[in-house]
Amino acid sequence: MANGRKLCKSVRLYQFLFALLTVTITAVILYKRMTWESQRDARFNADRQVNGKEDTGADELDISKPFLGHKIVHLDLKGAAPKISYLSWFFPYIKKLGATGILIEYEDMFPYTSLDVSAKNAYSKNDIADILTMANKSSLEIIPLIQTFGHLEFVLKLEKYMHLREVNKYPQAICPSKEQSLEVLKNMIDDVMLMHKGYIEYLHIGCDEVYQIGECNDCKVRNYNNKWNNEDLFLAHVTTLATYIRTVYPGVTPLIWDDQMRSISLTQLSSWKIGDLVEPVIWKYTTDVEAYLTGDLWDKYKIIFPNVWFGSAFKGAKFPDTMISPVEYYFDIHRSWKSVIAMYSNDVNFKGGILTGWQRFDHFSILCELLPVAIPSLAINIMYLSSNIKTLSELSVHVQKITGCSVFIYGDKRCSFPGNSLHEEIAKFSQLIYRIKLAKNHSIFKGWMTSYNLDNAFSNPSHVEEISKEILSLYMELMELETSIEMAMDEVYNNATTKEWINVYLEPYKNELKMIVDGRNKILATDHWPKRPIG
Repeated sequence: MANGRKLCKSVRLYQFLFALLTVTITAVILYKRMTWESQRDARFNADRQVNGKEDTGADELDISKPFLGHKIVHLDLKGAAPKISYLSWFFPYIKKLGATGILIEYEDMFPYTSLDVSAKNAYSKNDIADILTMANKSSLEIIPLIQTFGHLEFVLKLEKYMHLREVNKYPQAICPSKEQSLEVLKNMIDDVMLMHKGYIEYLHIGCDEVYQIGECNDCKVRNYNNKWNNEDLFLAHVTTLATYIRTVYPGVTPLIWDDQMRSISLTQLSSWKIGDLVEPVIWKYTTDVEAYLTGDLWDKYKIIFPNVWFGSAFKGAKFPDTMISPVEYYFDIHRSWKSVIAMYSNDVNFKGGILTGWQRFDHFSILCELLPVAIPSLAINIMYLSSNIKTLSELSVHVQKITGCSVFIYGDKRCSFPGNSLHEEIAKFSQLIYRIKLAKNHSIFKGWMTSYNLDNAFSNPSHVEEISKEILSLYMELMELETSIEMAMDEVYNNATTKEWINVYLEPYKNELKMIVDGRNKILATDHWPKRPIG
């Protein structure tokens, strides 16, 4: 009896503590924000000292100086491609924030005519025409991105093209030594260029993360005959495609991701004259960019390339299953990039920056942060690049005038940006997940509601009644939230995206809670129990 009363008091105490937590959460967020910036500054200066650079202070590096080059927002369409109606709101909004262009990574959402590689729900030609018209109306530079070496999963996964894989087992990298590989890639380029004629000055041809190269027999023979290594093979492929683009489409400059060139020597890069053909996008999505992209790299690139771009991230660069973009983390990435630009801008011409917003880590991975959820992060970082504002706190005040809400309070009902209702609903879901985990961590749940108890309908009904009140409430909230999330997603995405997101993120919790509720009902319907052992 004493134990029963103690457990009942424990439940009431748990409910009181949760209510107290809800009331004080805003104060906690504000406290963390106050302490975070001073800690970040200390880490930032410490990192610079560790990297062998004298700590002269952020001001002497002029990291508050506005970045005057292109500020391009990346649209990753290999997952959760927005409806055209949403883009009609999104384009003028990011222009207002300070963006100067968009990098559109079409992947399988482009309506290719020369190849059968488009998704079944790909944009139509009319959709593409609308996208270009809307972007042009908002005075946004348009840069298409076509993967042409690595990350060609959307092509190489298909049986029709699997013979073009560098390694038969892996549908990631295309073989650069097969004639048909070049035909496929040139057809893709031609299809995209035809639709973008008159709109573009740059074409991004990818070429990052080529995980398989020089492994097939054709490539080995080619390397042997030419006395090449795999770096030569990479540069030969890039040179072939870049020369094709510059010849067939004069006035269009190819861009490539730089990571495959970081380990290639200055002599080798010079011998291929790669700097005459492409402009590199030097990407890094960490909060200490200068620790990875050191002076040796910049000394090499300044000799090879008249112009370079930098690649940062406003979403999709933390974990493959992240639902909400952490504003502080992505701000730190851009703060680090501003430091790098200040360090090397006297020698290196930073022509522009691309704020990447990955939607999947690759073609096969699940969806990470949806675009509307990351609008606060995007707003903060575009404004940071465009202004001389130094601190996140000060930036948040200015951004709030545009977004209508605080970037630190996820799900703030005052938000007024495109897709704000979806942002709000996913914030609610994130909070609900926390409450589910809190309930499952309660001593009653861990002692009387385990899978053993539920499977065998063997537990103490009084304890089950107490803890299951919260479980039933959470289950009903989740069912209601599923409907509201679906409605909010319908404003932005097609049904396939909604179905996938619900399946990946919400259904596991729904199924788990349903199993608990069903087990709870079985226990409470039982009025006698067998002798041990059970089962």
